[in-house]
Amino acid sequence: MHNLNADKIPSVFTILGVTGDLASKKIIPSFWHLFGHGLLPTKLSIIGFARRPLTDQDFEKLVRDAVTSNSEKKINEEDFNKFYKFFSYHAGTFEDEEAFLGLARKIDEQGEVWGVCPNKLFYLATPPGAFEQIFGNLAKAKLNLPCEGDTGFSRILIEKPFGLNLSTAQDLQKLLSKYFKEDQVYRIDHYLFKEIIQGIENFRFSNNLFEHAWDNSTIERIDIRLLESIGVEKRGGFYDPIGALRDVGQNHLLAMLSAITMEYPKEMEATLIQEKRAAIIETLAPWTEESLGDKTFRAQYENYKDIQGVDPNSETETYFALETELLHPKWKGIPIFMEAGKRMTEARKEIILTLKHPKECSLCQTGPHEQNKIVFRLEPNDEIIIHFWAKKPGFEKKIEERVFSFFLYEKQTKVQYVEEYSKIIYASMRGDQALFTSAKEVEASWKFVDPIIEFWKANSVPLNIYIPESTPNSKFAKNISIVDKIKLNPKGELGIIGLGKMGANLARQLYSKNWRVVVSNRSVKPVEKLQSEGLEGALSMQELVDKLPLPRTIWLMVPHQSVEAVLSGLVPLLSQGDTIIDGGNSPYKESVHRAGDLSTKGLNFLDVGVSGGPRGALEGACVMVGGQEVVFHKYEELFKDMSVNNGYGYMGKSGAGHFVKMVHNGIEYGMMQSIGEGFEVMKKSDFSLDLHSVARLYNHNSVITSRLVGWLVDAYLKFGDELNGISGKVSHSGEGQWTVEAAKELGVPVPIIEGSLDFRKQSEENPSYAGQVVSALRKEFGGHDVSEK
Repeated sequence: MHNLNADKIPSVFTILGVTGDLASKKIIPSFWHLFGHGLLPTKLSIIGFARRPLTDQDFEKLVRDAVTSNSEKKINEEDFNKFYKFFSYHAGTFEDEEAFLGLARKIDEQGEVWGVCPNKLFYLATPPGAFEQIFGNLAKAKLNLPCEGDTGFSRILIEKPFGLNLSTAQDLQKLLSKYFKEDQVYRIDHYLFKEIIQGIENFRFSNNLFEHAWDNSTIERIDIRLLESIGVEKRGGFYDPIGALRDVGQNHLLAMLSAITMEYPKEMEATLIQEKRAAIIETLAPWTEESLGDKTFRAQYENYKDIQGVDPNSETETYFALETELLHPKWKGIPIFMEAGKRMTEARKEIILTLKHPKECSLCQTGPHEQNKIVFRLEPNDEIIIHFWAKKPGFEKKIEERVFSFFLYEKQTKVQYVEEYSKIIYASMRGDQALFTSAKEVEASWKFVDPIIEFWKANSVPLNIYIPESTPNSKFAKNISIVDKIKLNPKGELGIIGLGKMGANLARQLYSKNWRVVVSNRSVKPVEKLQSEGLEGALSMQELVDKLPLPRTIWLMVPHQSVEAVLSGLVPLLSQGDTIIDGGNSPYKESVHRAGDLSTKGLNFLDVGVSGGPRGALEGACVMVGGQEVVFHKYEELFKDMSVNNGYGYMGKSGAGHFVKMVHNGIEYGMMQSIGEGFEVMKKSDFSLDLHSVARLYNHNSVITSRLVGWLVDAYLKFGDELNGISGKVSHSGEGQWTVEAAKELGVPVPIIEGSLDFRKQSEENPSYAGQVVSALRKEFGGHDVSEK
């Protein structure tokens, strides 16, 4: 029953499994979010149900911690007290019938206080294995039955996975049907509640821009990708039996596909919308043995088997790619590429529609011309983008690609999942099932996915291994790699020598922004990796120089100890007017000397400090440039494209860029040291503090909120409060030492920086928890190997 005023009727909302992660990270914070927006009924009771015998104080702390840890703002005590009045706790096990009878009495008593039979909602924040016991005991207590008349309802909310294959999904449906009617069941796929996915519906059906040509007459291909930079971390026991295909392929990816391809429902009524989504999934092309072999791909990231809870012989995929098509008349013939995975080069979640090239386009002959694209992007930003071509300003008849981002969505809260789950709870109270998944959708999805699972289980498609922070490529999956093919009118051209984590990611970022990049490295493997992503490779400096037009631009991203050796081989190959940019961490005095030496040979030189780690190199760094100002301005577009907004600047004459970066790294030493020392103090206190929660709290608008504290939050999430496996010995590179030496030359005391440098040196003999914290930070922002040897 869809009753938009149902949220005004007194309701009892029971969270079964309230002491688990789902409740603490998503459900309770979402109620707080609704409370803050005035969207909760005045007469609402939220009952937490779990086996642990919690006191009132224990349960209040559980709710308070959930709210505090997942809120952007400091919690107002008066507001929290008003919010907590909605809550109460009921202890019991899922197999205990008496516990459910007690729950029923508690709900009846609340109804007597209100003078009305209340609505009943049951959120199963539990493993699927507990469903049968819970359903049966809800029925024995008659909690599955709505109130008499039209004053109340009983609804059940369940999370994916809805079974592990078609057979178990059908078993689950039979079980649900035994106790509940379909209009009582709310199956949650939180991707359908994401703002951009909902935005697709409005983009298509609320405008007269494209819908009349939203088919195979205009669209050439569809790409859907859910790439995550994070790994499995602490979820090994949960993830390993499921894998990427079941985790996101059977549900999220197909939900995205249905949103982009479903037929327009005559009325925006929930059952009709669900039927349209199911109907389009049912038209997916059936798999054959040939297509399963040629058009599916699976891979597992290196060292996945070392994660706690993962089978040492695991064949579970952490990445997959597949190619399929819809046999619906409107979509037949359009290839659909889907991929998803963990520990990718970057987080990228999006749907890309590539439109066909115009049949007649005389103006296209005036310059390079690629197809138009429409992009619905969830990460790294929420936006809808149209790529199109327009005339370049000026006298010549030249065209250029332009990007129109006409919809940018800024989340109301930055805490992951809270907005989506707030909408889930709100819609369930209002009885709006449109964005919940129907039984037909679940069945259609499993019919598509089951053959892949069975084919892989027989090892008919080998399990590939890929390096974390990279994206695997198969013979067909290269079509959906992160970086699109290079455009025919690049902004500029340059060579990059040195393909460590910084150099490789810098090349990827510039390539994605329409630069022609030729890459070279001492070892061949990194060159081949970038070539597989579409960049051009060179196996020698001579080949790199030959591939670049005059005047050439060469970016060095090698260790400072190697710069002189690289220059000795490179400089004789260059011509007057060429430019060398040293983007590594070289001593500033050496950069001053090199600028003068190269100038006598007619070569330009810039020294550039790059901060932000491998992720910054990929997504936008902070760039500090030294050298002749006229040369800086010549390359300003390059620095702009590799930086975050307003993240580059001219520091001054030669040596200034590396000098400023050197001091930056010295400051970094001191900041990391203070964080390490502070958290060791807390660890050794008598308060048994949850250091992950402390770090998370510190990073919510406190004075020390920072990227460093954010990286510590990530480290605690991965390695626990003990930072298991992280060494207490802290390595040190030259920059801290150079900063101390430069300060002494200038007569400036730097006790904090000098002390942090001494700490690192002494940590070789005296490892400590503070050292573990500093090492963990180095691993998070720089990808350094800080494991215990």
